[in-house]
Amino acid sequence: MIFFSIGLPSRFSQLCDMLILRLAEHAFGSVELAPFNSFDDIAKATMRGNTVHFVSASRQPAVRLQTEIVEAGRPFVAALGDVRSALHDLLRRPGCDLATAASELASSCSAMLTLTKAPGALVLPGAYGCDPHELGTAIAAHLGLPVGTNEIAAVADSLLDVAAAAASDPADAGELSTRQQAIVDGLLQPYVSYFAGGDLEVMVWEPDLFFLADEPTGTHRRATVGPVDVTGRARNLLFGPYINLAPDPWSATVAIAFSAETAGNSFVIEVAAGRRLALERVQPIGEQVIETNLQFTIENSIDQPVEIRIASERAAFDGRLALGYASLAPRAAFRVKSHEELIESLRQ
Repeated sequence: MIFFSIGLPSRFSQLCDMLILRLAEHAFGSVELAPFNSFDDIAKATMRGNTVHFVSASRQPAVRLQTEIVEAGRPFVAALGDVRSALHDLLRRPGCDLATAASELASSCSAMLTLTKAPGALVLPGAYGCDPHELGTAIAAHLGLPVGTNEIAAVADSLLDVAAAAASDPADAGELSTRQQAIVDGLLQPYVSYFAGGDLEVMVWEPDLFFLADEPTGTHRRATVGPVDVTGRARNLLFGPYINLAPDPWSATVAIAFSAETAGNSFVIEVAAGRRLALERVQPIGEQVIETNLQFTIENSIDQPVEIRIASERAAFDGRLALGYASLAPRAAFRVKSHEELIESLRQ
């Protein structure tokens, strides 16, 4: 049996993981904690594990796994917590820069859009705060774990230090530069507003989140800030940021500045998630900024994060481009079913 503990990458989620693990150990004996974010993760763990019971500490579950969890209708824990506190936690991780932390957290937030609305979800902290006794009681009841009051109290007492650390999470990421604040606002503020009861606002992927395709294999990929030289053979130029999006129809706008030397060349802008989702071509006629709109749908079968690729289609003797931003918004008025209806109409 798998008990899913799905949450933002924070100390509060870790508290929920440990509560479920220790309560399940009281109920079933041998239980293993594992980070299941895809069906491949589950398959590998079940084949190699020494137990039949798992607690899945899922932080970025793929859309396909989210869909199966919702459709199964079984109870699970959704540890929402505070988005800004989760960012602070990630930034304390050795070697984790702001762009990486914000991207990882955005993928987690995307999953929570779907999972917090599922009928089987126990969304925490709710009214329980970080009190391990209150949380443990609610979790045991929701998951149907056969543990008594004394066992719950013993587990909660053993995690008082973990709970205190979770409760002390600051609600901000500390001092950020103007550039860093733009990254955080574009990626995470729409989710903060949504979880506070608002609408999901337009998300912005800043150029700092993207990578140069020209970097040698095995080297650190540099964030794409500033102009990119397009001189040379036709090739991929930029890609990224590998962030999960909720299963919905989406609209992306990609703004790119082209130098005068790129006139007459052709560039491809593509959205992909393990496979191509949308593609558009642009042909600059001189020094100009071109905003390209791409329409695509994240289907329930998607099991890869989303990336945007920019490539040149012909060799160039000179020229530069600069990525301005990529903005993304759900196409709420578009009916997903219309895709199936249109395809079916072709077969009639």
